[in-house]
Amino acid sequence: MERKILSSLQFAFIFVLILFQSKVFAQIGTPTFVFTQMCAEPPPYTFPYNPSTSNFNEWTINFTFGSPGNYVLEMSDPNGSFLSSPLPTLTILASQTATSPGSFTFRLPNNLVGSDKYKFRVKNIATNPATAGPSTGAVPNPDPSLPGRTGISAYYKAFINNFTINNNASALGICGSGSVELKIDSGNSSTSPLSFTNLKYKWYRDDVVVPGETGPNLMVNTSGNYYVVIDYGPCTTLSSEFKSQTVAVTVISSGQTFTITSSGGTNICPSSPTTLSTQSGYSYQWFRDDVAIAGATSNTYVTGVSGTYKVVVGQGSCASTSNSITLNAETFNTSLDVSLDPIINFIEDGETINITATTDAASPTFEWFLIGNPTALSTTNTLTTSTPGNYKLRVTQTSGCVFSKEYFFTLKVGVDPTEIPNTISPNGDLTNDTWIIPQEYISENTEIFIVDSFGKEVLKTKNYQNDWPQTNIEFKSVNPVYYYIISKDGSAVKKGSITVIK
Repeated sequence: MERKILSSLQFAFIFVLILFQSKVFAQIGTPTFVFTQMCAEPPPYTFPYNPSTSNFNEWTINFTFGSPGNYVLEMSDPNGSFLSSPLPTLTILASQTATSPGSFTFRLPNNLVGSDKYKFRVKNIATNPATAGPSTGAVPNPDPSLPGRTGISAYYKAFINNFTINNNASALGICGSGSVELKIDSGNSSTSPLSFTNLKYKWYRDDVVVPGETGPNLMVNTSGNYYVVIDYGPCTTLSSEFKSQTVAVTVISSGQTFTITSSGGTNICPSSPTTLSTQSGYSYQWFRDDVAIAGATSNTYVTGVSGTYKVVVGQGSCASTSNSITLNAETFNTSLDVSLDPIINFIEDGETINITATTDAASPTFEWFLIGNPTALSTTNTLTTSTPGNYKLRVTQTSGCVFSKEYFFTLKVGVDPTEIPNTISPNGDLTNDTWIIPQEYISENTEIFIVDSFGKEVLKTKNYQNDWPQTNIEFKSVNPVYYYIISKDGSAVKKGSITVIK
């Protein structure tokens, strides 16, 4: 009998406790709001924004309660659960919890993971245990683009620029049954969304979403036109869609044939360059005379330079080489009665020289310049000067194929020896600072070999440029002595010593 009475009392106690808890929970009403989705997008003119003055990310939620308390607003995880830890951290800008109805005005965190399943709830942390009112995901004005949803869409648009993938390539090739990785290019917070790890993406092939691919890279093995869009859910519109360029991916078969055509034929004028082209939709590297041309990586290449051209299409074992095409650019010849760079022409201090240019250009014009001075020193085929320095001559053919060629030469005060000097004084006074030898000993088949007094090699070179020594020479108790051998075609033609004096 006592056991039955005890069981009845226990049941009654539990019932009262449940009723009491239901009443406590009922004291907090379901949060309400007027927006249908939360799209926080910093305006371009305020990015990066100033949190104290920008209101693009301000939201207000209202709720009712039965009695005063210490109320807090919570936002669920991206799946609508409040069991995860930590939950998104809201920045509360203002709150009214003294009288019902209450409200919270807040900002979304700028590292929010975008989702369409977020919920909100209000908790009274003054009670023990803390009590929470019903959560809300239902929207007073439901978004028709997301029928039947149980949460609210919330996105912080941390990156609001277009961006590039695969170094802004326009085309990539896949070798046979291989694959290629498409990936977002790295950069700073203004040029690359990779700076924001919370973002999700949608990849497209031929304007159709690639299912299940939400990361910053994509492996593909099928031809198509690919691009990627930052996934801001229903907050993405045609006017605010931030995406990459489109990359044409094409499967290349080994041994596939590619043909070069020239828009201007093979005989060209340098001032009217031709466009070389081959089939589009692949990756490319153009060559001139078997040397890769830097930056020439599209299916077209514009040039006005003579040479034999080809293009390698694709990469690795699947690369195919096109036919070769030889371009002949019109040219003319010009000779000057001084040596062109890098050979130095020596004049005596105060000496005035006349330099004459002879050319077979049709109806030529001449412009002589001292480098650094944009004003022409002469417009005839002769320059008269006594000024050392670096010079440029521009010759222009003005009839028929109109184009220009430039020639560079240097004048320096000094002595061009007829004999090999045996002393130098490298003291920085621009006189006798380097070992200057006759021009007849400067060529590709003439070698200069210099050793110090201990037999240690200090110079061994061909086509010597009258520029030794290039570093400071250490002076001890005596002036150092060096020994040289000049050899032509492997046979010694001159030997001697060089004394270095201060």
